[in-house]
Amino acid sequence: MLDKISFGSDETLYILGDVADRGDWGIETYLYLLNAPNMVLLMGNHELLFLEAYRKYRTSSESGFARSGEWLLWCRNGGLPTWTGFQRLSPEQQKAVISYIADAFLVIPNLAVGGRHFYLCHACHLDSYVDGPVLYRDVKGREARHVVWDRVYPRNTYLSQEYSRLNYKELYNRYPRDTVMIFGHTPTNFLNKVDSHDRGRIWHGGSGHLIDIDCGCASLTKKGACLGFLRLDDMQEFYV
Repeated sequence: MLDKISFGSDETLYILGDVADRGDWGIETYLYLLNAPNMVLLMGNHELLFLEAYRKYRTSSESGFARSGEWLLWCRNGGLPTWTGFQRLSPEQQKAVISYIADAFLVIPNLAVGGRHFYLCHACHLDSYVDGPVLYRDVKGREARHVVWDRVYPRNTYLSQEYSRLNYKELYNRYPRDTVMIFGHTPTNFLNKVDSHDRGRIWHGGSGHLIDIDCGCASLTKKGACLGFLRLDDMQEFYV
């Protein structure tokens, strides 16, 4: 994808979480990103699963960790290859990866590009107004889980306008009226946004105020696997 978009050192790539847990190269990807100053990571639920399992590992016996809810939940969500790769790292590399993930952004609510305003997050916005980027380490708890886990909009595809009006009207009024929330987490094929070959395509909804860019790169079938990229300068879409 980076080759296809001719990504340059003077540009910025925003990654909306879920870097790992869908194959054998998650740790290598984290190592690549933490050495790329113009690539910005936002916390996804898979990053949160990683951190929570790691914290349990640090404070438990080996048998206690293997039986822990944190470890079992991460395994059910594809974490075993990531953990295996992590275990092969040196202590210094492990510390660097954990620190990198823990320092990720939770939301970036005020990104302005080409005269447009964007709110970036993994799955959902914060329930309270923020006027600048928020780091994961500054929120945590229930609210952080809400941002990386909850499918507020995809779950209410046909009700999203009414749902939003009732629950978030005062919040929305604080942001520029043209703000578009860009998120991932839910593969767009679940929203019936696919091409003629059943590959996911970027989904636009919420009367133009919602964009889902998770095109199913983690699909278990090669036919359906697709990585989507949205260039904010001109809203052009790219797929691999």
